[in-house]
Amino acid sequence: MLDLFCRKCGAEISDDTHFCPECGAEVVQPNQGEDIPRHTVKSGKSNGSGGRSRLLVFIISIVVIIVLAAMIAVFTQGFVEFPNSGMETGSSSDLSEVSFTTQPTQVPTVATPVQTPKTPKPTLTQTFTPTPTLTPRPTDSADSYYRTFDWSYDNTEWTYSLIIPRDAYDYYRDKPHNRESDYSQYALSDYDRTYIQGIVNKFREAGREEGYDEYDTVMMIVSFVQSLPYTSDSVTTGYDEYPRYPLETLVDSGGDCEDTAILTAALLREMDYGSVLIELPDHMAVGVKCSDDFYGTYYEYQGSRYYYLETTGVGWDIGEIPEEYGGKDVIIQPMIQVPRMSMSMNAEYEDYDSGSVYYRVHCDIENIGSGTAYNPVIYIAARAPTEGADKVWSQETVVLEDYSEGASGWAEATVSIPRDSVSQIQCVLQGSNFETVEINSERFST
Repeated sequence: MLDLFCRKCGAEISDDTHFCPECGAEVVQPNQGEDIPRHTVKSGKSNGSGGRSRLLVFIISIVVIIVLAAMIAVFTQGFVEFPNSGMETGSSSDLSEVSFTTQPTQVPTVATPVQTPKTPKPTLTQTFTPTPTLTPRPTDSADSYYRTFDWSYDNTEWTYSLIIPRDAYDYYRDKPHNRESDYSQYALSDYDRTYIQGIVNKFREAGREEGYDEYDTVMMIVSFVQSLPYTSDSVTTGYDEYPRYPLETLVDSGGDCEDTAILTAALLREMDYGSVLIELPDHMAVGVKCSDDFYGTYYEYQGSRYYYLETTGVGWDIGEIPEEYGGKDVIIQPMIQVPRMSMSMNAEYEDYDSGSVYYRVHCDIENIGSGTAYNPVIYIAARAPTEGADKVWSQETVVLEDYSEGASGWAEATVSIPRDSVSQIQCVLQGSNFETVEINSERFST
């Protein structure tokens, strides 16, 4: 008996069976000795058990597909890691202790360039900060000097500008600057009084606008002078002693102690304040006339108190004296104008006769001091020294007009001298408010 199997579903059947008990397919009996297939399924419906087998195969296929898909997803996106919790095989797992770690997606070795849009440059917004316009300080011209001074007083910054004609500066520059015993004459010039008065008027106006009383106005002027740079005469002029007139100090923008003292005294005088120059050993300051109840260091002069005022260095008040000058002997120089007359003489042979020789004497005169020289008179004589101390051969008197400050002039006269005599030409200039000037020639024979 042959073992037969259904060719359709593979179930074992007996040789006398015409239909497969599993799938219901018709069974064809093979002939003896022939190689015949077990059975051939032609057509027909499957019974219930065959349907179950196919369903089982379908489910298994679906499960396999799902598992494969899950494995692919794990290897492409990540994997689930179960940490070693120390549990033995066969022990139950606590899912609360399972952690899930997702592996990051692997970055390709060769990066794919990504076009990043360019970030636009920030738009520059131009900001304009205006620069203050500074008015340039004028430079000196052919005719004038321009000077601007800056200083501080009473917590206020001050600026003062002035113009000084060159001819005014040159006038004082050309005057004698020898060391005189009376420095006050440098502060008492009439020629610069217009400029000094203009300065004082400007300061008074500024004081009124600021609400200053008279004392503060005076101290504002004093602080202006104190702020001027200290410069020695030898450095700025080449002379060891070179007293400056006020306009010189202003144009030169400073000076030494005597220069600032002279300038301060000139300004105070124009403000109608009594002042003197105080001369100390190697120093000079100003004395300001104040009432007896004023506090500070003072010097008595002709019944009045003159309080010490330092003009070199800022911050000194009236009545304050530097320690190094306290107790020193001083010389008071009053502010009194004293004209100073200058004269030169020239005598030339003019004619002769049987008994005499005649000489023409010419005298040049100039007022180089401060103020006006009043009532000048010049005496021109041919002295007779061999005849006696006060003897003259001849003499002429020339009366002159008043000489204002800086004025110049001349006088002439002819004198006669006996022939074969010894003589000497003498010129004497006198007046009511200046010192007498006398010039004598060498002795000569006719």
